[in-house]
Amino acid sequence: MALWRYIEEDSVSAWDGLATDEFLLADYGGRARTVPFEGTLRLYTYRPHCALVGRFQNLTAELNLDYCQHHDVQVSRRPTGGGAILMGPQQLGVCVTTGTHRQPWLANPVQAYHHFAAPLMDALQSLGIRAAFRPKNDLEVNGKKIAGLGVYYDPHGAILFHASLLVDLDIGLMLKVLNIPGEKYSDRVMIRSVRQRLTTISRELGRPVETGQVRRAVAQAFQRVLSIRLQPHPVQPEERAAIQTLAADKYQSQDWLYLHSPNQDMTGTALKKTPLGLLRIYIALAGPTIKNVLMAGDYFDYAETFRHLEGRLKWCPLEKTAVLSRIRETLATYPVSSASIKPEALAQVLTGAVLQAARSARVEHRFTYRGSCYYPGQNKKRTALP
Repeated sequence: MALWRYIEEDSVSAWDGLATDEFLLADYGGRARTVPFEGTLRLYTYRPHCALVGRFQNLTAELNLDYCQHHDVQVSRRPTGGGAILMGPQQLGVCVTTGTHRQPWLANPVQAYHHFAAPLMDALQSLGIRAAFRPKNDLEVNGKKIAGLGVYYDPHGAILFHASLLVDLDIGLMLKVLNIPGEKYSDRVMIRSVRQRLTTISRELGRPVETGQVRRAVAQAFQRVLSIRLQPHPVQPEERAAIQTLAADKYQSQDWLYLHSPNQDMTGTALKKTPLGLLRIYIALAGPTIKNVLMAGDYFDYAETFRHLEGRLKWCPLEKTAVLSRIRETLATYPVSSASIKPEALAQVLTGAVLQAARSARVEHRFTYRGSCYYPGQNKKRTALP
């Protein structure tokens, strides 16, 4: 039976929470020091409260930063993809770090999601809740989201699996922190709408549930389902010092926080929902030519493909045939192997989004998406973001 390290923590900051996960990841990807464990399971909660955007999202578009600043809501960016989330004492953070060297099939994200979702579903079943995995990264109960999942691979063969399990949730606070399209609706209507899309353990059981109870159920399920033995081994003082350095240098840095933010000359935007995720296209024009493109969003995979697309579209003539041709060429070189969308269909979708963004740039308006991993949102016509 494989021996795994087990860590419990509570009330961590946004920066230390994410930095700890990244530090633990390096144990399984070729860092000089050796560890006697085949993996690590960390179950933790954040301080009240923290807002975390996905790796490829635009921070200013996804979060109400003014509200966060004035109400002591810490903000950071995850290394995993996906949408913006609110974390606190009633949302259990799940971090799994291990290597793909002994289990090469974990290098396939689809298999990794299924593998690590299984103990979470087992834990919920032990609490009396029947959950199902919805591709590609959600756990649902009767069609309502109860947990979001994410994976990240480092260049050395280590995998980080993230999950946020909703023990309970202050939907009113969430609506204030995350940029969700609620201007036209009353708070009561918005809360009802969100409740139709997600659920919590407390709601499903019809009573308040302690996060500690859920944590124990998850730890037991990981041992039972994955046939591992967890050995408690808290973060050591020397590790804590390295984690705090990483938190300050990366997770609190402006460069990391504002990664995937548009330049000031990107005056056009468009939103396009695809099977790969929600794409937010930003564009800058130089007359009849594309000067620059940024493709942000809540996607998980194919970041390299989007980066190459951005490069190929730079200085492309703003003409449908030329845009479509360059997107097709890029997808042929960096294919998207998704059964849910064919490369030609994706090329057409992306071409439409780029041209829509160009039209919005020309009339000096932006079409922004206000949404999160909890709420799909909708298009709204707005003036330029600050």
